[in-house]
Amino acid sequence: MNRLIVLLLLLLLGAACLQEEQHTNSEALFQEMWEAFDRQYAYFELKGVDWQAVYDQYKPRASTASPEELRGLLCEMITTLEDGHVNLYSPAGSCGYDFTKGAPVNSPVHAMDYTSDYTELNEALHYARLKGEPTIGYLRITRFSGERGLFRAIDQALQALQDAEALIIDLRDNGGGSDANSEIIASRFATRTTRYRRFRYRNGPEHDDFTPWIDDYVAPAGPIRYDEPVVLLTNRRCFSTTEDFVLAMKAIGDVQTVGDTTGGGFGNPIFRELSNGWVYRLSHWQMQSADGRQLEGIGIAPDYLQAISQADSLAGRDAILQRAIEVLD
Repeated sequence: MNRLIVLLLLLLLGAACLQEEQHTNSEALFQEMWEAFDRQYAYFELKGVDWQAVYDQYKPRASTASPEELRGLLCEMITTLEDGHVNLYSPAGSCGYDFTKGAPVNSPVHAMDYTSDYTELNEALHYARLKGEPTIGYLRITRFSGERGLFRAIDQALQALQDAEALIIDLRDNGGGSDANSEIIASRFATRTTRYRRFRYRNGPEHDDFTPWIDDYVAPAGPIRYDEPVVLLTNRRCFSTTEDFVLAMKAIGDVQTVGDTTGGGFGNPIFRELSNGWVYRLSHWQMQSADGRQLEGIGIAPDYLQAISQADSLAGRDAILQRAIEVLD
């Protein structure tokens, strides 16, 4: 009997030690992630976030959190930043701020019904002509992520549409990707080297420590140049690099936008790993338009605001595409 009691006591002691170790580890992981954001995140002051107050709010829970509870706590903490470029990735899944929450969809569900000779060059680039408007070309860019060769195929699309008197570029639902890819496409519309944005990196322990502003340009490149009127179609799901593409195209010249305001995410995230293997990302630079506008959390408003109503959807109408056609007429 005494041996059994001793064994039970040892088991209980071991469980208590394990629980204490988990809680200690959770507290350390919380501290590790909070400090990383404190030293590297770029938008505290712009967003008006008191990061020390966030620490004071969540730290007590971290000191007694299980791994599962810690994940939930960290997800809550980063959501306070309201930044679509801030996420946590763990074996249980990913979490982050949903920048499209509550926004109208306005997706290009019925766009293909307006086109003829629809061609999918690859998973990123599709082109066509408009039915009844053969002098208007249609280019759909579904993403800016992937190998650069996908985007150099823009020359093939523009070659096929070289006689088009105007071009509609549909960016709706394009969540972004690589700036190098977006600049490949924008370069085919540029006639001269043009500044389209500027950025600066967080580079010190204080929340207002940044490098000097760095200008960024788009320049003519490639064998094809298209210099006829262009209309871009946008919605709230246009995010990150897609928004940079809109800025580049608007800076180039005769380009107008139709649809909804873009998502408002310009942070250019970096990925980091916690000591337990969980991965997170955070925005480590600030970006402005060429004329100094801060657009983070705001987005780029269209020249022509247009929504797709429920009645439009039920009738198979793409009101945004139709408005673009009217703008070009």
